[in-house]
Amino acid sequence: MKTYAIEKTRHFIFRAGAGDVLPDDILRVLADQGIVCGWIRASGVLAEVELRAFDGALGSLAESRRIAGPVQALSIEGSVGFDRGEPSVGLRAVLARETDRGMEVLAGEIVAARVVAMEAYVTAFEDLAIGRALDPSAGVTLFGDASDARYRPEGGDDERPAPAAKAAPSGWSDAIEASAEAEVARPAIRSGAVGGAIPARPIRRQIGNDAAVLPEAGDVVEHFAFGRADVVKSDGDRLHLKVDKDGRIREIALEMLKVTPLESNGPHRRFKLERKL
Repeated sequence: MKTYAIEKTRHFIFRAGAGDVLPDDILRVLADQGIVCGWIRASGVLAEVELRAFDGALGSLAESRRIAGPVQALSIEGSVGFDRGEPSVGLRAVLARETDRGMEVLAGEIVAARVVAMEAYVTAFEDLAIGRALDPSAGVTLFGDASDARYRPEGGDDERPAPAAKAAPSGWSDAIEASAEAEVARPAIRSGAVGGAIPARPIRRQIGNDAAVLPEAGDVVEHFAFGRADVVKSDGDRLHLKVDKDGRIREIALEMLKVTPLESNGPHRRFKLERKL
């Protein structure tokens, strides 16, 4: 059994609204706050939920199932870390809804969902960074073992391994660098937020996109969750999309997406936007 002492934590809350997408927009908030490692709890109402649960026959999570209509998320909880150098969050949920057969309760891991309304509480582990990886015995993604952990001492740039830890995987150098930059960039306290003062937003480290060419205003994209959409504005690392199916303008972060150019069938360039694995 592996244990890790956490001496320094930071807590914050956020509210997600209609049009936000899980897990993408949660990962954006965590990146904006400079969170490398921590724990998240949330509740609210979700729609278009893709849920998967453990299959004992397979010894792993089964294929995801899509839940039609809105459901109440009574509890959402999971770890925050990194998986192969990318931010990762677990969203294990208990969901409920009233049906013509009575109350129905569903549980599993959220693969994707659209937010109707949601509130979340995050505890950041400021002095620790741990990866999330697929456990070969359990078949689910959990915090990694001691070889994944790195302590981040206060006031220093060098990291000391957790007790009995092996050398960190290569992807962790980027994770530790990102968390150190966030720590330096968070010196001030600003007020005006609901519930009192919160830390000033740290400078977010840009994570490069795999595609050499990125969508710009006037281009067309096929988003994995929204479907076809027109790009109305590009901020370099973020896109503002007008979604065909509902006409709404949605803002997405490119850093968590795989961008693939498609063959154009008209005057506009076309791209496919998929979730990074």
